[in-house]
Amino acid sequence: MARNQKNFAYFEYEDDNGAMWNVRGESGGAATAVDGHTTDYTNPVWGKNTTRRHVRYAVYQDATTFRTIKAIIYTPAAFAALSAGDIVAVQVEGLATTVNYTLAAKVPEKQPIAKASRQLADT
Repeated sequence: MARNQKNFAYFEYEDDNGAMWNVRGESGGAATAVDGHTTDYTNPVWGKNTTRRHVRYAVYQDATTFRTIKAIIYTPAAFAALSAGDIVAVQVEGLATTVNYTLAAKVPEKQPIAKASRQLADT
């Protein structure tokens, strides 16, 4: 049985400060209809996501198997439009039909803020 492969591309991401970036995300994934993605390759690349610096995303969960998927949400407006009970249709390997996953969490963007450091006096 043939199955769809995951494909990735760079998409334009607007951070909470209004700056534009390119973020690598799934092309044609389950949340394509709601993630607010566009393409503009002139923006700088966001870089690696870490626990201290990451893009905003939504977590969707299957109520039967409790499996989850994470989807990057590329614009603040698309993130604000998500609400409890939202559903995306996910293709699951081995099944001929899609499975409805329900929004389980909205994880906001995280970026460190530069601040003055403490300077110790020389002794």
